[in-house]
Amino acid sequence: MRGTLTHLVTVEHYQETGETVDDGAGGTIPVEEWATVVDGEPGRFEPAGQGYVREDQGGRVYSTPRVFLPPRAAGEMVDTAPDGEPADYEYQVAVDEGDDWRLTIAGLAGQFAVTDVDVHYEGPERPSHVVIEVEKVDSEDN
Repeated sequence: MRGTLTHLVTVEHYQETGETVDDGAGGTIPVEEWATVVDGEPGRFEPAGQGYVREDQGGRVYSTPRVFLPPRAAGEMVDTAPDGEPADYEYQVAVDEGDDWRLTIAGLAGQFAVTDVDVHYEGPERPSHVVIEVEKVDSEDN
């Protein structure tokens, strides 16, 4: 991954714990809580308007804030071949987008919603970095 790693990044996922509680109507509902997926990993944060994206015959300023993470921080290589077959490795990213994902950056106030996750490769089966587009959310929404 090129560039300086500027911040420590934590990504959390809101998921079921496997426990249930009484719903007050004779049934049960699953208990959900925030679970850490990426814990204090070095990454690079680019605020809105800091990057540059090439388009057909020109370019534009990248308007969405984003975080760059090394591939080892945001996923892992897994063997996808059936048992008994030669190994066939594929990068499996551990971070996804949606309302049940949030990102915090050490040194920056507030939290970010994950709006897009994109894995960049430098060759076959060789991820170079993961780009996570984020959107600032108000702390009262959490």
